Amino acid sequence: MSELYLVTPPLLHADAFLPVLEQRLAHHQPAALLLRLGGGLTPVAATDLIGAIRPVVQNRGIALMLEDAPALAIQTGCDGVHLSSGYQDANVRDVRRQIGDELQLGVAVGSSRDAAMRAGEEGADYICFAPDTPDKAEATQAVQALAQWWCMMMELPAVAYASTPEEARTLAGCDVDFVMPDACWWDDPTPWVL
Repeated sequence: MSELYLVTPPLLHADAFLPVLEQRLAHHQPAALLLRLGGGLTPVAATDLIGAIRPVVQNRGIALMLEDAPALAIQTGCDGVHLSSGYQDANVRDVRRQIGDELQLGVAVGSSRDAAMRAGEEGADYICFAPDTPDKAEATQAVQALAQWWCMMMELPAVAYASTPEEARTLAGCDVDFVMPDACWWDDPTPWVL
């Protein structure tokens, strides 16, 4: 049975998003929520934003993952760090060393089996597959096939990104560990029921 792994749009302020977050989480229980911070936030503003979101998420038993900010995740009491495919500040092994074994470490690998294997060897707690080429249809099929293969062959959990409700149901039908719906899920989660 696949579990939901939600991702926020890039946020600059918590105020507008908090009511939406509370409303959606009142009816849906994801395993985790990936918090994406908008560009240009000062450390103080980022800390305040995380401080507003964190209790809403963690008080419901949902893991709060922070994208691309290991030091901030440690400092603000997040449950883990998710490294996007564009993250270049450090390699997976160095981030694992930085955050220790207490925090979860997820790594986005696009649709690369080699990158997934390497991330697993370097200390990732889960792998995230998502289309990484302009040809959306072909990339989506590659992600679905790779995520399905990974979940059959590997013990390390996999998250697979779905851009549409149909993709989400297909991935859930393949017994992918976690399905990450597109951020448009927040507008209306009804069609996304797995």
